[in-house]
Amino acid sequence: MTAAPSTPPGRPTNRRTIFGATVGTLTEYYDFAIYGLMAPTIASQFFPKADSRAALLSTFVIFALGFLFRPLGGFVFGYLGDKFGRTRALTSAILLMAATTTAIGLLPTYAGVGLLSPVLLLVCRCLQSVSNGGEFAGATSYLAESAPRDKRATFVSAVTVSSAIPAVLGAIVILTISVLLDDAAFTAWGWRIPFLLGAPLGLIGLYVRLRLAEPEVFIEMKAAGVAPRNPLLTGIRTQWRKMLLVFCAAAVTASSFYILNSYMVTYTETELGVSRNASLFMNSTAIVIFCVAVLLGGRAADRFGRRPVIITGLVALVVLGVPAFLLMQTGHLAGVLLGQIIFGLCIAPVSGVVPALSAELFPTSVRYSCNSMSYNLAYTVFAGTAPFVAAWLVSLTGLLVSPAIYASSIALISGVIVFCFLKETGGTALEQGVDTGERQGGVRPGDHSDAAVARAS
Repeated sequence: MTAAPSTPPGRPTNRRTIFGATVGTLTEYYDFAIYGLMAPTIASQFFPKADSRAALLSTFVIFALGFLFRPLGGFVFGYLGDKFGRTRALTSAILLMAATTTAIGLLPTYAGVGLLSPVLLLVCRCLQSVSNGGEFAGATSYLAESAPRDKRATFVSAVTVSSAIPAVLGAIVILTISVLLDDAAFTAWGWRIPFLLGAPLGLIGLYVRLRLAEPEVFIEMKAAGVAPRNPLLTGIRTQWRKMLLVFCAAAVTASSFYILNSYMVTYTETELGVSRNASLFMNSTAIVIFCVAVLLGGRAADRFGRRPVIITGLVALVVLGVPAFLLMQTGHLAGVLLGQIIFGLCIAPVSGVVPALSAELFPTSVRYSCNSMSYNLAYTVFAGTAPFVAAWLVSLTGLLVSPAIYASSIALISGVIVFCFLKETGGTALEQGVDTGERQGGVRPGDHSDAAVARAS
């Protein structure tokens, strides 16, 4: 048998493919990130002002509760993506996110309607999470199926970048509004503007998504007749071991990235006494450097393999996570910035490479569903709770380094599991379907050979 081509036949991968897959993720995660960036302001708007720390913790509770609905989004959009196409699911996800983010910008505050205000905020956050549950895994699946085999990790790492850059975009928007408005105006109505911008951003993402074509790998899978009746149930029955591995690897990216992306601004502002504008600027700088490191990690994974790059990142986080937070406590702004940069560089290899690995582990017929559920369960447990757990640990222990201890502990456990059980997936061909014991279209679903696909088509 001749070697499989590195790019899907008849559908060359190019910059437009990457842009089309990532622009929606960027739009969705902008909508998602500004909640974390504006947590102190949201706390003052939607909760009683008598106890500012309790209000902040309540804000992070809603942030965490919203993540409970990510598996629902993974189920719904994973089913749509595996049954009807990646682009249809991704288009639906961005519509829901844009609508709910805009709604947050229109919500009444606690001063106006009392307890109804945080209830409405929670409803919007839950709907945001449903949308988000279908976005990241869908975009990584789409790019993995569209990329050349020898550049798959490089292409897929762009999705991680597009999920991180929105924090910078959100920070720029918030900083601009803070400069143009005084504190009273920002608190009264200026905080709504970043949320209301979700509407035009969503329309841009929708326009691009509607012009995307389905990956050739997915089209071939449908033509081969290997699509199961229920992708998620089939995936759980046949791929549960791989789903557990993805869950463990994603736990690190979930907890650590959301400490950097959604808690760090609050941490430096409320615990270290840094001003809001300085906190946003330093966090944005650290995230930009993190994004560069993510792309370099993807290239390294294509050259040296997924396992070495991921394990290197896990070891770095275990060893340097706590020193990075200690550096931030020196009292100097340079130390605060450098500590965040070091923390970001530690988690970048894991954040950049795990999405490609998770997409490669699953067959095309169940990839979207299995990838979504594995990721979303990990993010429900570890990402949504990360800002709350970090703030709670600091409040409980008085140790400003406790968030780093938490993140490093998860990295240590995950590192042992990855080292012992995870096999290398770099350079491998994407499988078509799984063996469900049925025959469809003349091909046994477990037969992934080129000859079998040719016979079916």
